[in-house]
Amino acid sequence: MQGIRKVTHHILRDIKSGGYIEDTSRMTDEQRRNLVAFTCLLYHPHDGGIYCGITAFDGEIFWRYDPAAKSFISLHYGQVAEEFEVKIHRSLCLAPDGTIYGATACLYTVNERLRAPGGAIFRHAPGSAVPEKLAIPVQYDYIQTIALDEQRRLIYGLTYPVFNFFVYHLDTGEVEDYDYIGSITHISAIDDVGCFWGTWDVAHHHLFKYDPATREITWFHHGTPDAAREANIMYPGAGPVDVMINGGDGYLYIGTTGGSLCRLDPTTAEVECLGHPGPSRRLPGLLVWDDDLLLGAGGDEEGGFVFTYSRKTGAINRLGPIIDTQSGLPLYRVHDVCRLGDTNTIFVAETDVPNRSGYLWECELDV
Repeated sequence: MQGIRKVTHHILRDIKSGGYIEDTSRMTDEQRRNLVAFTCLLYHPHDGGIYCGITAFDGEIFWRYDPAAKSFISLHYGQVAEEFEVKIHRSLCLAPDGTIYGATACLYTVNERLRAPGGAIFRHAPGSAVPEKLAIPVQYDYIQTIALDEQRRLIYGLTYPVFNFFVYHLDTGEVEDYDYIGSITHISAIDDVGCFWGTWDVAHHHLFKYDPATREITWFHHGTPDAAREANIMYPGAGPVDVMINGGDGYLYIGTTGGSLCRLDPTTAEVECLGHPGPSRRLPGLLVWDDDLLLGAGGDEEGGFVFTYSRKTGAINRLGPIIDTQSGLPLYRVHDVCRLGDTNTIFVAETDVPNRSGYLWECELDV
């Protein structure tokens, strides 16, 4: 029987009152120090660690969690951060040589925009003491999400608060800035022939495809099912794509902000809805479990859950809610998920909790 065997939450820093806020200019010293959220997770096979991008207002936004020691280790981003770099949103990617590439996000209000230099692409090589900044691809705007094409030495990015699309060339430092596209995905994917997929148009959130061989964009005039209705759920202007992954079977799989699981055929751009795995909206966590199963995590406002989807049968199996086994505490809002190597353990990032900090959640599964 598939299910969740055990759930444990791990605390980096915590605050018990005055949690998630909209106006960061009115934060207390305690909030600036302790109000954190987990936004991006990456398992590193070289050292077995879970690398965590977080929201933190002191610039310490990059951490490693050691599952064996059950402890957090700072990777010292604060030593290179400027004041507006307060988050790594969905922007950690692993290269084959063990280097991690990341990008920084912001939470400023528009009146501060022209003071802000812009989000940085950085890299963290194995054994390095401090991350190295490589470039600021787009002035003033910060980077919500990146995708790495190691074969072509490219990093794709989407920015906030202006939704720009750019391509960064790792070997030359060239930036292809395609400027405002009117929509943004939570995270995008690259298909089997190297094309990057995203969304465009502020009203309809259609799909687009960028081909690095020709440096041309194909602008489609359709998107995911219910795209317009599911827009603006993440934050104002954001599109309906909560997560997108390459399934390794020729398809891209999409979780939507409305909670649907979809399949995109890159050869035709056709999108098919596969089902609605959970009891609530938001589906930001998705990964390939094996040749058959996809595993996902989603849920909002204490409705966090884990599920599997069988690509052979089309069956969706909800494994259960994400509730701490010992304390009974429920996870508030899922933001990302990663698997601990080839084990049956996953880690889930939690964000936007209204009355405390976000935690890192460990789930032991029967799959």
